[in-house]
Amino acid sequence: MLFKPFLLAMIFTLVPLWSASAQERTAIGEFSALPMQVDVKGSRAKFNEYRDLRDGVSGNIGLRYDAGKDYFDFRAGDVGRRDQKYELEGGSRGNFKFHLDYDEIPHNFTAGDSPSVRGKPFIR
Repeated sequence: MLFKPFLLAMIFTLVPLWSASAQERTAIGEFSALPMQVDVKGSRAKFNEYRDLRDGVSGNIGLRYDAGKDYFDFRAGDVGRRDQKYELEGGSRGNFKFHLDYDEIPHNFTAGDSPSVRGKPFIR
């Protein structure tokens, strides 16, 4: 997917352009990685119909930059999964602001319930 590298390049390109004056600047970042172990009782296909809950690792990222008048905020959730979300917000107070949002919502019809999921047509 070309969107992720483009988004990261845009973030790191825009940060140095903001406010070259001698204002107080604050930069805060956080990263979390969460191991996931999923145990489903019942229909696994229905449980995962609009999300990606499977065993593995899920990560979240948060970056905030504030230089008085100028600000920048980036948030990413469930990075590397099929239900990931990215949000970029920033601007110059009193002049302009922007907000970009990218959200993936998968629609899984089955979860390995039939042989057609594995790439072979199912014919009886």
